[in-house]
Parts: sequence; C-alpha cells; structure tokens
Amino acid sequence: MNKLKGRAPILVAHRGYSGRYPENTLLSYQAAYEHGARYLELDLQMTRDRVPVLHHDQSLMRMAGVDLDVRDISAKQFKSLKASYPERFAEEFADNCFTTFRRFCNWLKKYPDVTVFVEMKQESIDRFDVPVFFDEVQRRILKAEVESQCVIISFNDQVIEYSRKISPMRTGWVIPRRSDRNRDIAKQLKPDFLFCDKAILPKSDQEIWQGSWQWAVYNLDDVASAVDMANRGIPFLETNQIGTLMQDSELSNRKADKT
Repeated sequence: MNKLKGRAPILVAHRGYSGRYPENTLLSYQAAYEHGARYLELDLQMTRDRVPVLHHDQSLMRMAGVDLDVRDISAKQFKSLKASYPERFAEEFADNCFTTFRRFCNWLKKYPDVTVFVEMKQESIDRFDVPVFFDEVQRRILKAEVESQCVIISFNDQVIEYSRKISPMRTGWVIPRRSDRNRDIAKQLKPDFLFCDKAILPKSDQEIWQGSWQWAVYNLDDVASAVDMANRGIPFLETNQIGTLMQDSELSNRKADKT
C-alpha cells in the first residue's frame, strides 16, 4: 500500500457511520462522531406535509421494509416507522427511529465542531420545487442557529443557484457526470465544493477541473483507496466506513487543514 505523501485528507462520514449502522439516523451520526468524524453528510427528502426528513430513497422499502413513498406520507407516519435497514442488519436495529431534519439540527447544535453536508434529493425537488424545499430546510437550520455548520449540496444545480442568491450558507454541487457542459456550469455556480463519484474522476490529475472550489470524492471505503486518492490531492473523502478509516494512523494521525 502507498504511504500518505502529504496532508491527511478530511474524512466525511457518508450518511453517518453507514457501514455499521442504519444510514441517515441519529444512531449512525452519533457513532460517526464518537469515532472521530467531524464532517458528516446526510440526505433530505420531504414528507407530504412538507417536513424535511433524513432519508435517501424515494421509497421506504429498503430502510423500513414498507412499500411507501416518503413524499406521500405525513411526518407523523414517517416518525412512527423504524429505520432498521432489515436487508442489511436483520433485527439488530429493530427499534431504531427515523430522524427529522429538525431533530438532527438540534443534535448538531450540541457539537459546534461538526460540519454537515446537507444533500437535497431530486425526488422531493420534483414534487415540491426548489424554493419550497429549500425554504423549509433553511427555516430549520436558522431556528437551530447552525447555519455556519451546514453546507447545502445537491445534484441539482438550481438548488445551488437558489441557495447562493438568498443565503450565506456554503454550497456544494454534486456533478452527475464529467462533461464540458458541467464544467461550464461549475464555473458559473462557483460552489464552495464539488462532489464527484470516484468512478467519474479523471485518471489524469491534469484533467481535474480547477476553480475556487474544493473537491470531495465518494466513496472510499478502504484505507489503500483513501490514501491513493489523498495522494492525488483530493482534500475531502467520503466514506461509509468512517470507523475503519479513522483508526488508521496514516489517515488520522496527521493534522488535516481547516477549511
């Protein structure tokens, strides 16, 4: 395995400690924090009554074992279900609860050293439109007074554009694919971060887009891959295995730069 040549990367807990606990739940984020993570990522959908909730999919089948669309149920019904992720964890987390964004923001306020990348999902954008969804998200952030800890991210460039117009919060665009058009969009948006699937990052370092942003690549779940990516100069690495990577001396014992 290659040795880390320069600065340690900043490890981002993708949906919390999602390799070991049900993703996008407080249990997963608390575990990530206790393993040393100070950068987290979460997914937001919105319920029928316009309550932002932590959930990745449109359907609740994978996480709760019920064939419901999260956008078609109330927040009360959402909170009554269990986020156990049965196909991965069987009955181990049978009593684990789903998390509303309001609840998460109140948790976040207790940890001022944490930064969270808040991803607004396309399915809820399609149903409710960008302004409605964003305004509900921002309202909860402002109420908890955690705006300095939150970075709004999305695959949808309109979310980034809207956020930059009405909010001082930092932004990150998740590029859907590498293309000249998307490079031009990135230059116009000028987000603070560009997120990229490791599969679409160019093999040549010279082809990585340069700009005012910082790059974040997902998901690096083993130490060797994370070290190799860090040696390419990528400062932020998302992982499902935050506990494993934080325990490695190459990745955790060097001081990462502050943003």
